[in-house]
Amino acid sequence: MKHWKKGLCGLLAAALMVPVGLAAPVSGEKGLSDLEGHWAQKEVEAAVASGWVDGYPDGSFKPEKSITRAEFTKMLLDAIHLTPDSETVAWMKAHAKMEDIWGDPTEYTPKLYDMSGHWLTSQGWLDAALYSGMVVPDDYNGKNFRPEKAIARYEIALMTDRALGLVYPASQPVEGELPFTDKEEILDWMKGYVNESVKAGVLKGYPDGSFQPNKTSTRAEAVVMIQRMLEEMEEGLNPDITVVARYKEDYEEHGEEGTILQEEETDQIQLQVVDNVIYASLNDMYDVEIELIKKYGKESADKLGITWWPIQQAIVAEVVNINNVVEYRYQMGNKAYCWKNCVRNTEYCAPTRALYGDLMVPVCDLSHYNREAQDEWKGGWDPETNTLTLLMNYYVPPVRSS
Repeated sequence: MKHWKKGLCGLLAAALMVPVGLAAPVSGEKGLSDLEGHWAQKEVEAAVASGWVDGYPDGSFKPEKSITRAEFTKMLLDAIHLTPDSETVAWMKAHAKMEDIWGDPTEYTPKLYDMSGHWLTSQGWLDAALYSGMVVPDDYNGKNFRPEKAIARYEIALMTDRALGLVYPASQPVEGELPFTDKEEILDWMKGYVNESVKAGVLKGYPDGSFQPNKTSTRAEAVVMIQRMLEEMEEGLNPDITVVARYKEDYEEHGEEGTILQEEETDQIQLQVVDNVIYASLNDMYDVEIELIKKYGKESADKLGITWWPIQQAIVAEVVNINNVVEYRYQMGNKAYCWKNCVRNTEYCAPTRALYGDLMVPVCDLSHYNREAQDEWKGGWDPETNTLTLLMNYYVPPVRSS
């Protein structure tokens, strides 16, 4: 299932829910009345054409008007397809987990105390923000979001990093000093997020060498920063690659050993190529694997249990059959992952990425590839045919006779 896709009905419903002045549609070919010659004209017009921001009913855009936390939140979520009616948001909400006071998994129940009756809540954008991890209540004093407060640059760094799946690297100590004259104004816990947003090209310093973390942003500035974020996120989308899913099941039953081997071409796995590495949607790969197990398996998997951890931007997946549980742990922005009940800790060739809220796993390094597909989502590559083969390896434990 393509969790990142939005249907036409969903788009229309989202447009009807937008508050006047934030994204009221402007009709006709004349364009926005106050953008001619503006430094952000190109970026704003591209965003309007993409449908995630619009002008006001009077035909203006008001590019120099300050943007609030609520407005930026809605704009960001809409840009990355995490709308209230999206399949991905519904999936995140259904599978969200957090740690309880003993460190055990429990249902994720985020709460902001000042959002009752606000349009962000009533229209569903708040749930989308909370369950996707774009907004984390503990980041705000007393868990009060203050939605009508103008958003500061450091907050934009935080939220765009989350959209890009950079919570893990942003949480690590920054090597050396930040290259800004006002770095002492950046709070310690925020330094990693500022650093990652600058590295990704989303936010930039000013000509005088400052970053100005507490400076509020205008509507035009917000659009430009989100456009930069999208350029980073969407790099290398939809490459011309054929994907083959190879299902392999080794089994032993009553002393008899055997192997099931089947191959199918599939167009159900979203791909992108970044820095000569092929990435594939983790959710899509699991969906295909479960379909193949049900179709060809000696013993069908009872379920694929996936949990989503919004704060850590992590996914834990359990493949369950009647005799065995195999667990996999992944985290956005991290090269390391756990496999087989975390007995084995290993690394990918590159950190995982985020695409519209979906975790994208690096499955093949085109500069050091193998032709044969391997376990742990290490794809085989055939450069002559531009074919990527992914191994769906399912192990059925022996059935012991009594």
